Amino acid sequence: MAIPEFLIFILTATVGGMFLCGANDLVTIFVSLECLSLCSYLLCSYTKRDIRSNEAAIKYLLIGGTSSSILAYGFSWLYGLSGGETNIQKITNGLLNAETYNSSGTFIAFICILVGLAFKLSLVPFHQWTPDIYEGVRFVIKFFHNFNKKLNRNIYINIKFIFSLKLKQNFYKMK
Repeated sequence: MAIPEFLIFILTATVGGMFLCGANDLVTIFVSLECLSLCSYLLCSYTKRDIRSNEAAIKYLLIGGTSSSILAYGFSWLYGLSGGETNIQKITNGLLNAETYNSSGTFIAFICILVGLAFKLSLVPFHQWTPDIYEGVRFVIKFFHNFNKKLNRNIYINIKFIFSLKLKQNFYKMK
């Protein structure tokens, strides 16, 4: 693979991470996360002639596809429970207005979203695939993948956590 292709994958993954940090919509979150993930799969298979790199890319693709489907399933539950909204603010308002925030459907939705994101971010019970992937890729790709994943995870979680705290404060002020 040529250097321009490598740089295009790096830049596209970075753009996906940037869109993920500013996403307030379920569709934007999913598309930007998949943009980041697909470029990571392609970067893992950068050395085509290396058997370990090919094995790592296939494992990463299969685990990523599974986690994407679980994440999309959780998003579809949220979409249905909120009354057909994709904006996070409107979903929260829809769940609060319809009083479905304590239902088992909301619990299933959040569990599916948590599991899908935990696989994507290789969080602790879902991180078994990570050593196999990192064993098969080059150091530069490992560094970029770790840095990008951790930076985007921290920024995204911090922004959404602050947003949810503000939302919760506004909800209690309304009562």
